[in-house]
Amino acid sequence: MALEYSEIMCAGAMFYSTTQLKAATHSEKCLQQWVNKTAVIVNSGSNVQYGSSKKEFVDYMRQCIPKLSDKKRSELLKNALQGISAAIAIKQWLASDHKQQQDIKANRVFMTGNVWPGEVQKFRISAYGFDDYNSSDIIIKTADRQYFGVSLKKKPKSNSADPTLINKAFTSLINGDGPNNVFKKAREELDERRTGYFANRVRDAIEEGILNLEDENGKDLSKDMSDEELFRGKTRKTLFAHRDKGQQFKHPYIDAKGNHVEGYGTEPTSCKMPDMKTFVNDDLKRKDNMLWGKFRDIVLGFGEDFANQLINLVLKVKLQDDLSANKSLANYRFGFGLITGVGTVAKIPKKDEYKLTLGAGRFIDQHTILCGLRKLAGKKKKYEIEVDHNATDKADAAKIFFKISKSSVPVLVLELRYKGKFTPQPQFFANITPQFKEIMVSKCLVPD
Repeated sequence: MALEYSEIMCAGAMFYSTTQLKAATHSEKCLQQWVNKTAVIVNSGSNVQYGSSKKEFVDYMRQCIPKLSDKKRSELLKNALQGISAAIAIKQWLASDHKQQQDIKANRVFMTGNVWPGEVQKFRISAYGFDDYNSSDIIIKTADRQYFGVSLKKKPKSNSADPTLINKAFTSLINGDGPNNVFKKAREELDERRTGYFANRVRDAIEEGILNLEDENGKDLSKDMSDEELFRGKTRKTLFAHRDKGQQFKHPYIDAKGNHVEGYGTEPTSCKMPDMKTFVNDDLKRKDNMLWGKFRDIVLGFGEDFANQLINLVLKVKLQDDLSANKSLANYRFGFGLITGVGTVAKIPKKDEYKLTLGAGRFIDQHTILCGLRKLAGKKKKYEIEVDHNATDKADAAKIFFKISKSSVPVLVLELRYKGKFTPQPQFFANITPQFKEIMVSKCLVPD
């Protein structure tokens, strides 16, 4: 899992006052000094505890910023700004929704991830097919037995599109066998369809000259390969080990980076022939694409199950119930919120200096989300999922859009697409709709 460095910036920022944090963003020099000073804070185990990756996080903040490349330097400064923006929003959230003192500082901060620190391990929940149902990126301790989990997102400007709230593989939503083995059968049917579809795309690419699966004697080895082998390419390194590096397959054939003409290790620089990724995506873009049709049929076929699972995973509607069920946590307080840090940088013309723009972070408390769901008319009505044909038709990309509604009010908008490679499952990306945000703002007193 790639490290998200805005998280450690936010963790460090929780040990400062809001006035100090805003002062740190007055200039690039001020922010550089703040980052290096904060590296000392986050290195102390009495301040920040890590499940893993402590060295990577601390080393990132210890860098000599002026000597970084423009790209790395701007990214670090942006991470710092977004982390500070998020920390200020967290302070506001804790005061407004959890009756913590104004401008509160952290007693201790915990960095989660694949491994959670021992003190907060008790709040980790494995449920509904996921180890990370409690999706807190960081956990802030403000006093004895008082902990607050933060799902941290970021964006450059206040008017930028909101970052997605989940990123889940398609079949992870239909884990297990299901009633009468329906989930198992659906996964098997989908795997068969995926394997056959992508195997045929490999065959088409060979015919077009994009891929070449000939051995040293000029024999086309693909003729004797099964659909599974053409899709997975498990024997590719053995079969084509004799080739020059540029013609070897580092990835399965369907995920080859380039093409046969210019090599498979780089993106094509000419227009002589498309790369493999473009070739596959062009077919996936077709409105009558058979693979997307299968994904769509499964989603709609298990409509209620998919809708309930996605609502639960994105909005964490059962988190507090699951925590309350653990009797050992009876004397603990655990709050959960969605926090978005906002900030960006821009190079000042003719100067070796960046202009900093600190945006106002946003927060949504979990109880506010639950309140919004309760405000929807027709409490007994079920969540419904349907294809968003308008968004899908407008998209010039290989993806499908869905929306989940209750009582005709859209709650979540969903995007199903591949994320770079085709051998893994496509992934769901989800966000809260403007209509549901309005309900939360107008009826649940959420500051906007």
